[in-house]
Amino acid sequence: MKYHFSRALRDEDRTQLYSALDYFDTTAYFASADGKKELFGFDVLQQAMSPDNLTGDVVFGGCAFDDQLIINTQLMNGTWFVPKIFVTVDDHFIKFESNTHENFEAWLTMFKQRETAPLSSRDVTEEKDWLRRTQQLIDTLITSDTLKKVVFGRQKQYQLSDVLDVSRLITALKIQKNTYRFILKQHHELFVSATPERLVKVMNGGQLETAAVAGTIRRGTTVSEDIALGQSLRNSAKNRQEHQYVVDNILQKLQNVTTELVVPEKPKVLSNRQVQHLYTPINARINSPYGVVDIMRRLHPTPALGGVPQEEAQQYIRQHEKNPRGLFAAPIGYYTANNTGEFIIGIRSMYVNQKTHLATLFAGAGIVADSNAAQELQETNLKFEPMRQLLRDYANGN
Repeated sequence: MKYHFSRALRDEDRTQLYSALDYFDTTAYFASADGKKELFGFDVLQQAMSPDNLTGDVVFGGCAFDDQLIINTQLMNGTWFVPKIFVTVDDHFIKFESNTHENFEAWLTMFKQRETAPLSSRDVTEEKDWLRRTQQLIDTLITSDTLKKVVFGRQKQYQLSDVLDVSRLITALKIQKNTYRFILKQHHELFVSATPERLVKVMNGGQLETAAVAGTIRRGTTVSEDIALGQSLRNSAKNRQEHQYVVDNILQKLQNVTTELVVPEKPKVLSNRQVQHLYTPINARINSPYGVVDIMRRLHPTPALGGVPQEEAQQYIRQHEKNPRGLFAAPIGYYTANNTGEFIIGIRSMYVNQKTHLATLFAGAGIVADSNAAQELQETNLKFEPMRQLLRDYANGN
């Protein structure tokens, strides 16, 4: 990019940057799980459904989960763009890069927080037969000689009373701790995620970080109950097996393209606001000439999003889920011209059509032969909760 500027972060900078996201037709926002690093992309220099032919210092976007197309959407079928303006906030430092504006201070003062209308929402569609279809899946897994696990998705739709402002969404998202926060906006479409799951991060020098996140239990209402539930998760044979599928799959996909592969022997417990997960961090160094996009494509979908074996599970998903997933459970994030970047998984997410004021929320559960359909239904209810809470917090001005 032609223009570069950096300085110490000021108190009002974040508020103005959040507001700027509402002023452009195409924008992206990415925040690290600890909240210290935030990336912003504004306006379009280049755009495509695939990252392959884009050339720029940084590219934001996401792949669709599979090749099923969704009608009446561009965003959910996969979209990538090179921004005209790229801003990084890293702890207490701000960096501005632009192809169009050479004066950062003058550019930033253009954006003010807009007045927004009160928001209400009501649920309008629900997959009421999901419990029955999940039991059918469990019966299939019990009798199958090959199919071991399928991540079975649900969708719920809410009718909103008005459009959503990205700036207010970001403020409301901050209550979701230990999650990556991502918003991709294209014209009247939004995809929002507060996900605990990183697919891959690649840093300078080819250092790679990924993680297995699979196996879920609710949070406790007291500290002692929370600890006891976490221990129960660690001791659950069903959840440990589900988690190990993901660990083994990641190792198999990385072993021929990396060196110095490091995997802890036992998973940790990762706690979010609504649920706890089994979590195993995995580190390695990428062999030349691979970059972060290559690794993203190699890893997706892990058994935490698709199933085991991969092709058979994906075929079951295509045939038995009621609607295509789009960006749900798919890689979303950014990469740079020097092959670094970070991709997370679009779970704990929703898609918003601002023209129709319709929000679609997504959740899924890893189903294995000894799953209990009623318990899996409850788990997906918990996984809907981050986006339901987001809509409540947005409506309350939090």
